[in-house]
Amino acid sequence: MTPVSSASQPDDPVDLATAATYAVLADSSVTNSGDTVVNGDLGVHPGTEVTGFPPGVVNGQVNAGNAAAERAQTDLTTAYEEAAGRTSNRTVGPQLAGQTLTPGVYRASADASLDGTLTLDAQGNAGAVFIVQVDSGLTTAQNSDVRVINSPGPACNVFWTVGDSATLGTNTSFVGRIMAVNAVTLESAAKIEQGGALSRDGAVTLDTNAVTRSECAAPGAPTRAPSPTSPTPSPTVSPTTPSPSPTTPSPTRTTPSPTRTTPSPTTPTPSPTRTTPSPTTPAPDETETETTAPGADLTVPGVPDVEVPPQAGADNG
Repeated sequence: MTPVSSASQPDDPVDLATAATYAVLADSSVTNSGDTVVNGDLGVHPGTEVTGFPPGVVNGQVNAGNAAAERAQTDLTTAYEEAAGRTSNRTVGPQLAGQTLTPGVYRASADASLDGTLTLDAQGNAGAVFIVQVDSGLTTAQNSDVRVINSPGPACNVFWTVGDSATLGTNTSFVGRIMAVNAVTLESAAKIEQGGALSRDGAVTLDTNAVTRSECAAPGAPTRAPSPTSPTPSPTVSPTTPSPSPTTPSPTRTTPSPTRTTPSPTTPTPSPTRTTPSPTTPAPDETETETTAPGADLTVPGVPDVEVPPQAGADNG
């Protein structure tokens, strides 16, 4: 792929004002079939018809025929005219596939088509601005792809001004805001990232698509969607903390029990002290046994064995 040169300095981003929060915006109607997901606001004015939601899902505000949608349409018209009127750096097309564009403003003087891959090289600049001005219609073939490379952040400054209608073929992967004068149609499974399908004077038709507005847009409902995740820290483990606390006192009660065991070995210590005098007692027993051997058995049970036994034996003789 041959890079297409552009101005060394990128142009300022296009200001869509209140239209910046819209992923889908139409003049007459928004119709959907299938499980389309719109990440951003959806609006229509002066028409009021919004059909196919559900099964489609809108992660944002739905404004049909009200003052908010009217203001967004006015801001879209202003943004379209400002972007389409900028001086272009280079003419591209009618076939956009196989090219690599650096930041700048490009013009396709007739219809533009994409049958393959168009690469947008941000060259390391997160705020890189790409504007593709299509004087007539824009069409992509099945499985076509617009991709951004070398961007440190979301490529949220890609703008397409289409003088007629825009149609994205089946399974097309597209980047940027399509601002079309007439209808915008997304065929089955086509998706738009960091942008939107915005029709100034026509309808928007969807079919099982995914359309996500730019992350650099003003805060809107999709940005608030992650906030319900903040309750996740609610499973505070603090209720788990009291469970170890009852375990802590239980070993504390076990500690005094060995303290009571310690005095018990101290008690048997005096018992051998009592055993020591007992061998001292048999010493006088041996002396008595030699003096009164025959009457020893009769004398031992009585207390007066010291006084009576020797005299009683002499009187009987």
